[in-house]
Amino acid sequence: MVKGIRNSLLTTAILYVALGVVLMLFPDKALKLGCGLIGLVTLGYGVVRIVSYMRGGSAQSQRFQLFAGVALGVVGVFLLVCPQFLVSLIPMALGVYILVDSIADIKQALDLKALGFTRWWVSLLAALLLGGFGIVMILQPFSLVSHLVMFIGVGFVLDGVSTLANTIAADRASSPKQ
Repeated sequence: MVKGIRNSLLTTAILYVALGVVLMLFPDKALKLGCGLIGLVTLGYGVVRIVSYMRGGSAQSQRFQLFAGVALGVVGVFLLVCPQFLVSLIPMALGVYILVDSIADIKQALDLKALGFTRWWVSLLAALLLGGFGIVMILQPFSLVSHLVMFIGVGFVLDGVSTLANTIAADRASSPKQ
């Protein structure tokens, strides 16, 4: 396996595990921080677009800059004032992401089987479990947001561990035999 790709995958896997642990241990704080950051970034981008409008340019481009700036500013303020709206979108968006990632992991597990790895089924089992988490996040509403955030944290830990296992297995497969 190419060293740069391996290092990138390992770093991503470790960050996913770390993020998952933080979400499991501090769900309320992580949710408030995440919603606040998204609201601030959206508002900031809206301000940048409005400033771009004020600096001038072609009339067609300028109208779009103003429209985009005002729209993003309104959305940013809305997210800062009403973070529950964003919270309601989180389970579906992350569930879809985790489900898609698990499908890629299933393919990797089947690739490991084709390469002759005897424990390919461990990666397959982890990918299927991860896919199950994704499906539950999409289909099941949660009454307490903190439980949802903790559940998302578990999903990130599983995703990180799965990526880590697949990366190590692929690295071993591509290493020359001694």
